[in-house]
Amino acid sequence: MERFLYTIAMILVYATTPVFAQKSTTLEEYLTLAKENSPLLNDYNNQRYSLKIDSLKLRADYGIQVTGMGDLSGAPLIHNWGYNGGTLNSGRNLDAVVRISKELLGNKNLDTRLAKYSLEMKQLINQSGISKVQLCKAVTEQYINTYSTQQQYAVAQEVVQLLEQEDFILKELTRKATFKQTDYLSFKVTLQQNLLALQQQYADWQNNYATLNYLVGRVDTTLHHLQPPLLQTGQPAPFNQSLYAESYKIDSLKLMNEARIINYDYQPKLSLYVDGGYSSALTATPYKNFGTSAGISLTVPIYDGNKRKKALQQNRLAQNTRKDYNDFEHQQYQQQAAQLEGQIRQYKQMLATAKEQLKYAQALIKANLEQLPTGDVKVADFILSINNYINLKSGLVQYETTLNNLYNQLQNLTL
Repeated sequence: MERFLYTIAMILVYATTPVFAQKSTTLEEYLTLAKENSPLLNDYNNQRYSLKIDSLKLRADYGIQVTGMGDLSGAPLIHNWGYNGGTLNSGRNLDAVVRISKELLGNKNLDTRLAKYSLEMKQLINQSGISKVQLCKAVTEQYINTYSTQQQYAVAQEVVQLLEQEDFILKELTRKATFKQTDYLSFKVTLQQNLLALQQQYADWQNNYATLNYLVGRVDTTLHHLQPPLLQTGQPAPFNQSLYAESYKIDSLKLMNEARIINYDYQPKLSLYVDGGYSSALTATPYKNFGTSAGISLTVPIYDGNKRKKALQQNRLAQNTRKDYNDFEHQQYQQQAAQLEGQIRQYKQMLATAKEQLKYAQALIKANLEQLPTGDVKVADFILSINNYINLKSGLVQYETTLNNLYNQLQNLTL
């Protein structure tokens, strides 16, 4: 019966041993895949291409326009009731002309209007950069958590293998009455608990790995071994050099450009036109009514209810609001960076302490393993040393995970 229980335990151990693909994967591979598959980043690329088209459309609007116009009208008189024939060319009129026109716009005026699309292009590139940072931060965080469960599984597997190696020895010593039956049963309970913990760690690892693949759009059910995440440990860029500061700079330039466009909208507008074709009242010699004409059109704004003044007031309010947000987020950025740097220092110290304690725990287990066959060490003490080792090793993995997450937040600092 005991041999049967041992066989079942070994089956559970090997059943929870993962089968890896030959190639291990890195954080950089996942980040590259996430960027390639991101619909949001692809959307930004399409919007930038659309802005280029809008810029070309604006140039076309202020270029030469060719328009075809046709009009055939009749105004019949019924019992001398109807439109005045002299006014409407005896009640009948036929027009078919082609008009070429162009609005005369100064180079500075046109450049200012085109600058709107140039600034919107920069804004899209900036927003795409911020979205890319946020995406990298989310993928890196999930990668770190997945790697952490992989390491926790390795700890659980190491402990189970250690306990399995000692099982036969303790069983024989118990038969020889070197150890009490209750001590051996306590050991078996500890072994079964660790087998269960091993299965739980494996399930957590699989779930985190599936979430990582889902996040980057990867369709792959094969469990790949993850390499340690290699993260930058330096300080983040100053706020004035960050994407967020660049965003506010672009917003400011856009508002100033919009103010110039408002002023240009209220300048006199001059346009020229030339047309040619057929225009006739269909009275005498209609076949001679082919011809051309040319003209000039001038539009001068006089009064619009002070809409220009109000539009410029709104523009200044937007500028003030932009400045307030910029100042506030500048403070937030600096506070977050300082807080993360402080936490990193604390966890580095905790990690160093945990590694030092782990050396003593490993030394204690080694000493217990040497004295266990002779009965000089109680099973309860051996189990206690194993539990201490598990707690320290798991804590070490957790400290490393927290430290990596802090590096990730500092490297990909978001507001």
